[in-house]
Amino acid sequence: MRPVSLLVISLLLAACAATAAGCTRTPATGTPDPAAGTPDPAATATDGRPLSISVTAEQWRVHEVNRQLAIALHNNGTTPVRVSRVEPDLPSFEGESGVDTDALLPVGGLRVDVPVPFGAGGCGPAGADASRVVVTARPEGAADWQRVTLDLPHPNPLLDKLLATDCAAQRVRDSVTLAFGPWQDLGPDGVRGSLEITRTGAAGGTVRITELDGNVLYRLAFPRGGTAEVSAARPTAAIPIVVTPLRCDLHAFAEVKKPFEFPVHVALDGREPLAGTVGVDEDDKTALDTMLRRICKVP
Repeated sequence: MRPVSLLVISLLLAACAATAAGCTRTPATGTPDPAAGTPDPAATATDGRPLSISVTAEQWRVHEVNRQLAIALHNNGTTPVRVSRVEPDLPSFEGESGVDTDALLPVGGLRVDVPVPFGAGGCGPAGADASRVVVTARPEGAADWQRVTLDLPHPNPLLDKLLATDCAAQRVRDSVTLAFGPWQDLGPDGVRGSLEITRTGAAGGTVRITELDGNVLYRLAFPRGGTAEVSAARPTAAIPIVVTPLRCDLHAFAEVKKPFEFPVHVALDGREPLAGTVGVDEDDKTALDTMLRRICKVP
């Protein structure tokens, strides 16, 4: 499986002083380290055993679904390393949080992933601000933990992409409300409904739905075309839709990560379309899932 995006930091803690990016170590107890800001070239634990760790930040499909980054840790030394906590520091995102873990990094550089929530990005500068990851680790068997701060590369393509995606979705939500209308059961022909479009007072001009997509389980058909536009003079519109199963195989049922996500592209005041999704409530999920299982004969 190939990662969606890859951010690589190869920071060997044994050579922190030789890097210009910056790497600081403090005891995990929070007591100020006299050497903070002027890292010890040896980067050793209190028992004298050096740490040699590199870290990468990635996002696989499962992490995308759960709004997580995979912080991948590599032990490049000759002693196993125990990691107790990983903390992302992402200034362009709100709600990121560290996670406690009990990860043992074997020797030989074998990667160990620690998923962390990265929060939600807003609409600010064009790119994400400089970011860091704080790792609490120690050589296996050592008594004292080290907190090591690692700078993520900047500019950062993955964080830039995540920020742009969140900003686009926010701009869509601020300009228009999208929801599915009541569903009518068509028996073997699926269900009929509509995409209900309501322009908000915050919209600065016209709002045009340029594309609405199904997903791996559901096919969307548009009896009257799949686009619509709302404006200050005409703030509401609807796009009639018919939904039928796209796939009925058990593999699709088992592997689908977002069964009720329906992508939509919205052009604000004639500009380039932005990507968003249609809100799906419990009634929508029940109608769609019941239809799918009935036609596919899946319990």
